[in-house]
Amino acid sequence: MDLPDLQPKSYNGIIFELSSLFELDYTKQYVLTDYASTHVIYMMDLNFSVEYFDNDDAGYYQYSFEEDIELLDAVHDNYILKRQASLEEYDVTIKKPVPKEVGFPGYIQVVHGSANSYSESSSYFTATLQVGKEFFVFQMIGKQENMGYLYDDFIDLLASVRI
Repeated sequence: MDLPDLQPKSYNGIIFELSSLFELDYTKQYVLTDYASTHVIYMMDLNFSVEYFDNDDAGYYQYSFEEDIELLDAVHDNYILKRQASLEEYDVTIKKPVPKEVGFPGYIQVVHGSANSYSESSSYFTATLQVGKEFFVFQMIGKQENMGYLYDDFIDLLASVRI
């Protein structure tokens, strides 16, 4: 499935393309910071967010790990750990570098899980990009059964990021 009618959106110094099906959402329950832009497609129960972390945030996360890791790894790994902690049952894919068509260094990972044994399982596509000395975490969240069709859309969104 290709999400139609891509429109440029700007957030905190970056531009990316997002389908016009997404509406601005003021819910921040699935993000870590107040510095987030959230969007939703209600008919698909699909959420999207982008969050900003500065160099100081990254340094703080870096020191929370026992081993020495790069700032980019610290932001991404911290985010994935927080996502896991928000779920009762989950599976996590291997952390991989973003595809070559993405113009910035970063990592991508998927978390599948549910908040409790009564709720449907969701997929959390999560990617962290380093743009200069700043970090942006992108998420696309939806019902696990539907998300396999949207992974390429998420990659396309990441590839559209520019300054």
